[in-house]
Amino acid sequence: MVLRSRVPPSAYPLLCAAIGFVIGWTPKLFHGPIPEKFDYYQLHGSFMVWAFYLSRLLIGVFVGITVLPRRWYVRGPLLGAVLMVPPGFISLATPTCGPTCMFWNVTTGSIVGLSVAGVAYALTRMHHLRDETSSNTAS
Repeated sequence: MVLRSRVPPSAYPLLCAAIGFVIGWTPKLFHGPIPEKFDYYQLHGSFMVWAFYLSRLLIGVFVGITVLPRRWYVRGPLLGAVLMVPPGFISLATPTCGPTCMFWNVTTGSIVGLSVAGVAYALTRMHHLRDETSSNTAS
């Protein structure tokens, strides 16, 4: 039995971005960040938290446009973790947060990346944008 993708390869980045925009909000429900951690130091917390939100929301975009590593189950978590490192430095610089917050942000970024890549693979049977073999073969 041959499984064929219903999504054309050119739509793979858009699909990943859409999945990422949905899944990227879920960590906010569990660990924030919360603006009050930054407001305490007279920083604009409601503005600063968008560094975290935008990084999470971009995970799907990067999963969709990146080809290496080739396998979705490696690329997704790796990109999710890497994209959360820059806002993680904000966590490290905030005394009310520190390494614990950075750990959880990088971890949930990795989970978001794995989820985005996994859902995209389940829908398309493609490991990445240029993957033509897995979308046309049976498994």
